[in-house]
Amino acid sequence: MRVAEAIKLDTKTERELRSLAKGRRVEARVQQRATVILLAAQGWQNKDIAIEVKLDRRQVALWRRRFLDGGLASLLHDAERSGRVPNVTSAVESCILATTLYEQPVSAAQWSTRSLASHLGLSATTIRRVWQRNGVQPHLSDGLDG
Repeated sequence: MRVAEAIKLDTKTERELRSLAKGRRVEARVQQRATVILLAAQGWQNKDIAIEVKLDRRQVALWRRRFLDGGLASLLHDAERSGRVPNVTSAVESCILATTLYEQPVSAAQWSTRSLASHLGLSATTIRRVWQRNGVQPHLSDGLDG
């Protein structure tokens, strides 16, 4: 049977953890993590801590390890995640902006999200997001002159 590494706390760290665990203005997940470490410091096993704080024992082991590696600061933030790969590349965004700003639609005074989307083969939502991100508002411009 594997035994989790013991956690020893100095008085300052223990005081800060208790403050986090009981604080009224502390995020619930940070309170939960602080409670995990306090119970681990009292010698509780991961499975017992997991039952007490309503987590999976693997999550308890994860937070115990993160605390041992990074100290109190590691409990305050989630680990970085890779996130989703953006659908709109900078080249596509440049094409949307160039078309919006420098080309005029055949049958209208300015581009709408739908007309530009159908012209470029993209979704209207993609066009809207690119416009918002770059502060482009074709309906408020006077056209190509400025």
